[in-house]
Amino acid sequence: MQYIVTGVMSGTSLDGMDIACCNFIEDDGRWRYSVIKSTTIEYTPHWKQKLETAHTLSPEELTLLDFEYGHLIGTSVRGFLDSAGISNNLLVASHGHTVFHMPGRGYTLQIGHGGSIAASAGFDTVCDFRSTDVALGGQGAPLVPAGDRLLFHEYDLCLNLGGFANISMEENGDRIAFDICPFNFVINHLVRSASIPMQGKNGQKLLEYDPGGSIGRKGRTDTDLLNRLNNISYYRKTGPKSLGREWTTENILPLLNTEKLGLEVVLNTYYHHVAMQIAKVTGQKDREQKLLITGGGAKNSYFIECLKEHLPPGVLAVIPGNETIEMKEAIIFAFLGLLRYL
Repeated sequence: MQYIVTGVMSGTSLDGMDIACCNFIEDDGRWRYSVIKSTTIEYTPHWKQKLETAHTLSPEELTLLDFEYGHLIGTSVRGFLDSAGISNNLLVASHGHTVFHMPGRGYTLQIGHGGSIAASAGFDTVCDFRSTDVALGGQGAPLVPAGDRLLFHEYDLCLNLGGFANISMEENGDRIAFDICPFNFVINHLVRSASIPMQGKNGQKLLEYDPGGSIGRKGRTDTDLLNRLNNISYYRKTGPKSLGREWTTENILPLLNTEKLGLEVVLNTYYHHVAMQIAKVTGQKDREQKLLITGGGAKNSYFIECLKEHLPPGVLAVIPGNETIEMKEAIIFAFLGLLRYL
């Protein structure tokens, strides 16, 4: 059987809304996919500010934003499909945008109201992927391991470097997955806080991320800061476990005093910290393993150098093409939506 499904993803790093229209084919219980068309729609400054501060809104304001954002997703998908001339789309599968994620306290919230998406896009819509798992006592994150197992089975480990670094892998016949540590959520916060001016297409604007890790590359690794980061208790917990904005604000950001050490040193140290935590969980095996790396961090060349420096022998880092790097989560949410629909 063949199915055309559009997946939508918005990450905590606020890079934009990823949309991927995919063709999924099932043949004797095995799945394969191809991307028909994909795009990333950058958020306007207005929408970026609304999503970044959503956790500060009153209940009524947040409810309104939930509906408004759903209509934004729906109209974006409709315009994308119309411009691509795709008329046989079966459904939309939308992750939404995470505002709260506190599974330890029994709740999580991704806005982007499903009814609003369906009304504006004109297609059946699957959404709210995380809350049932949290209601059943799970972490609600990461959500990609089913897609990793069924669509990217040629890799032993699948690492996503988005707002948070998460990994999935096969272990004793089971697919296990967990959040490793915050990544672009922290990097982008540090760069934005430093208010570094740059020349853009429409005049001067502020740098919002570390391009290719170029700022961190100029720094040195501060041993004291690195030790304090590596000693955070979360890293000693076994999975399942997941992270959110709330935990990061409380446990990571207070340690990163850029006024004392300087941005270059803090970024350099944080890159090595993340690389060491990833290396720790890839484990020592008796055979070579292929590690698929996707998400925005896969384009951070300095960080990838740090990661390769720390990875155990036998772990081969694989950087795929741009479409897989940028759209893997949107592809998998399209797939998860299809599985739910079926």
